[in-house]
Amino acid sequence: MKNITHLLIVAIVLIVSATALFAKDDSIVSELERQDNGGVVKVYQSPELTTLLLRDTTAVEERMVQGYRIQIYSDNMQRRAKEMAQERAKMIQEADSTLESYVTFNSPFWRVRVGNYSSYEEAAIKLRELKKQFPTIPDMRIVKDLIVEKY
Repeated sequence: MKNITHLLIVAIVLIVSATALFAKDDSIVSELERQDNGGVVKVYQSPELTTLLLRDTTAVEERMVQGYRIQIYSDNMQRRAKEMAQERAKMIQEADSTLESYVTFNSPFWRVRVGNYSSYEEAAIKLRELKKQFPTIPDMRIVKDLIVEKY
């Protein structure tokens, strides 16, 4: 009985492996070289280009670049500034979970800044939205900062 189970497992693994090996190549080159249109196209390319065509294009990398953020809090009162900064960041996150919040301490100031905007105009649009949404936060403004850029 054990031998049959082992054979069955080995057969399943082989079938799955063969399916993966003979899976259809969905690259643009294979599409061009198909012969079902009546014509024949042959593409000559370097192996490096083939590797680039087959790479995962959904991977996202990040880098720090100069841009803009919206500062929603800044204070140097040591007794309450840290707590207030964390409260404001939490309030913004609860209202808009897609908006990145950054709580920083640069002596003597605690600051909360939100967003990653490559242009002043983008930040200005969001600032107007935030001012409507949070009229009790009077000191919001756009500041230059290093932002996270995804590419």
